[in-house]
Amino acid sequence: MLTLDTLNTMLAVSEEGMVEEMILALLASPQLVIFFEKFPRLKNAVTADLPRWREALRSRLKDARVPPELTEEVMCYQQSQLLSTPQFIVQLPQILALLHRLHSPYAAQAKQLTESNSTFTPALHTLFLQRWRLSLVVQATTLNQQLLEEEREQLLSDVQERMTLSGQLEPTLAENDNAAGRLWDMSAGQLKRGDYQLIVKYGEFLAAQPELMQLAEQLGRSREAKSVPKKDAPMETFRTLVREPATVPEQVDGIQQGDDILRLLPPELATLGITELEYEFYRRLVEKTAPHLSPAWRSVA
Repeated sequence: MLTLDTLNTMLAVSEEGMVEEMILALLASPQLVIFFEKFPRLKNAVTADLPRWREALRSRLKDARVPPELTEEVMCYQQSQLLSTPQFIVQLPQILALLHRLHSPYAAQAKQLTESNSTFTPALHTLFLQRWRLSLVVQATTLNQQLLEEEREQLLSDVQERMTLSGQLEPTLAENDNAAGRLWDMSAGQLKRGDYQLIVKYGEFLAAQPELMQLAEQLGRSREAKSVPKKDAPMETFRTLVREPATVPEQVDGIQQGDDILRLLPPELATLGITELEYEFYRRLVEKTAPHLSPAWRSVA
């Protein structure tokens, strides 16, 4: 089945603008405006979550599936683009029947175009396809907006729950911007009403005990932020293992004895034609090199 990301690519529909509009609409919602006015220290913490929200929305749009009816209509449109005008005229009754069967928004307009023109010219063929594509773009945009609206409602519900918890704990834990950020991170956890009421109770107790509060701050820990993947993130260096020979070629330092057969002089090579001498040469070579044979591996970037 066709994915929404593929459909957006085929029809050149940009979802980036829609995602940004949804984020701005969420930040401008009355609930968040009142929350930021009441707890200004938590505003920066909430703003720091924006990249994570954008990535979640893009992932939702990328993985969403297109309805079967729209998928079938898009496939028919792509096939129609490959037809010449005479071929398209032959296939036109089947195309109109398909649009009517799929209840396409373009069905009525397509029927009107064909009935109001007695002769189907190449110009009318081009106009038919252009308006069909425009109808598909509108359907794809509407589908994107519906999914983003569903995600906005879900995201707003989650944010409201976290705001409620953060508002209850803000007088206790948000003594500065860093603490406010940790408080907002903590609000994403599974805390129940009894849990944060107990935290408030402990906070009131620690407020009366400065030394215990200092110790509690030193022993506290913050929730690690989830990394946000980036398109321009550096790729990890690819490394491979290569095997090096156990022995290295001998360095030439004047004339001296050696075991490298490639360095034998022509007269010496001729003597290896004698079976006994050849056998003796290789026997001594194996006896000398065999004990030192051991594979050596190293990493190469």
